[in-house]
Amino acid sequence: MARLTHVQWTNSVQELLRLDAPPTTLAGTFRADPAQSGFLFDNDARALSVDEALWGAYQRAAAELAGQVTTDATKLARVLPPSADTGEARARAFVESFGLRAHRRPLTSEEVESYLGLYRRGPQAYADMAAFEGGIRLVIEAFLQSPHFLYRVERSTQAVRDRVPLDDYEVASRLSYGLWSAMPDDALFAAASEGTLHSREGVATQARRMLQDARSNKVVEAFHRTLFDVPRYAAIRPSLTRYPQVSERLGEHAARETTLFVQDVVFSRKGGYSDLLTSPATFVNDELARVYGLSGAFTADFVPVTLDSRERKGVLTQVGFLAAHATSVDPDPIHRGVFVSERIICRKIGAPPANIPPLPAPQGRTNREVVASHTEVPGSACASCHSHLINPLGFPFENFDAIGGYRTTDNGHPVDASSTPNINGETVPVRDALDLADALAANEGVHACYAQHWVEYLHGRPFAHEDGPLVERLGKLSKAGNLPIVDLVVEVVTSEGFVNRHPEELP
Repeated sequence: MARLTHVQWTNSVQELLRLDAPPTTLAGTFRADPAQSGFLFDNDARALSVDEALWGAYQRAAAELAGQVTTDATKLARVLPPSADTGEARARAFVESFGLRAHRRPLTSEEVESYLGLYRRGPQAYADMAAFEGGIRLVIEAFLQSPHFLYRVERSTQAVRDRVPLDDYEVASRLSYGLWSAMPDDALFAAASEGTLHSREGVATQARRMLQDARSNKVVEAFHRTLFDVPRYAAIRPSLTRYPQVSERLGEHAARETTLFVQDVVFSRKGGYSDLLTSPATFVNDELARVYGLSGAFTADFVPVTLDSRERKGVLTQVGFLAAHATSVDPDPIHRGVFVSERIICRKIGAPPANIPPLPAPQGRTNREVVASHTEVPGSACASCHSHLINPLGFPFENFDAIGGYRTTDNGHPVDASSTPNINGETVPVRDALDLADALAANEGVHACYAQHWVEYLHGRPFAHEDGPLVERLGKLSKAGNLPIVDLVVEVVTSEGFVNRHPEELP
């Protein structure tokens, strides 16, 4: 059982109440969802709790929203079922239809009667309102505070071997919150009612339909925004003295580039993970064009370009990643290497020793020489990780300066970007970041790592042992170039693990 994230709550409330705009102001009063829980993404069911402060905020939001809807005839008409009935008959029809959407399943007869009991108390609770509107107001307040709305409750408990098959409405809810971060739409509710989500083909049909909806774009963007650590771009602060060709908005523009690049690869080109790692095609505005050394006239508007493939390919050679993993004046091969190890290879790096002194002054040396002399001293606490795990993945990016500009010299010396990283047990000599991008794209384990991230994100939980066969299979298909990212997502949501629950998982 997972509480809705604040994004999911906002989207669900807008769709449930058929509001013109999302209630972001109300959601802004909620205690922030945990940013770190040992889990990469923000939808970890284990960390999404409700404390007294959040419960109070939910109550206030429910009262505010119910008041908005029931005191505006136009808004109220949107949520009422089309019926000539008035009074309790219409209230019953409302409870049944609205309740289906609020609970994401048909209400039981007992639940219907319970909500009708609240409806009958409306005149006492809101004496200044007409009886019908006052009753509906109280019912909406209750629905918005129900655990069946605030949580994604899965009530199926009958195990078949080592699995608990989810019913169609529970599958519909997993699909909608996985692919849209929102409640099911009418088509998904209809599929659940018809029983078509009990088959892999039925789930795949709905998933493909949903991935053609604009709401899936936001989910794909959110996934890659976290995976590529785009929020870190906001901290990009280059030295404007050293790099006068850029502004303090470089991080903002780089984030926009990454978003457009991902959307283009995933949806426009129907590309695979290799395309994210190796494609030289991207989007730039005038500032990014200067960093990339592009000739021609550019404006503040982003336009598609193809970068020089002799210098760049893929997201790891774009300004955002490079400048976000740099100081204000120098590139940072350590954090570049750690990122590749943890996010691209799924190989965790332990915490560094305490009280590490800062890097010394270059004194005529290249950035690589400074870092190597500081971190690779034989027998030191740093050397075991840096010499074998971190630096070999960070040094290939030495052709890129602190703003992501391409360079061939550093401090008057030729840049040495060669390295021999270990990628999932395979030692691969590379000359530079281009070779590294190709090596990563050619490694099955790297593709399995990407699939693992998707499994974790769509399930809202860490990788589990039983996910292994699926992740391994998807890694093979992706590496072979036979699995566009949209198809990878469909494979995850049609898998046994997605449409079933382990008996030990809380319902």
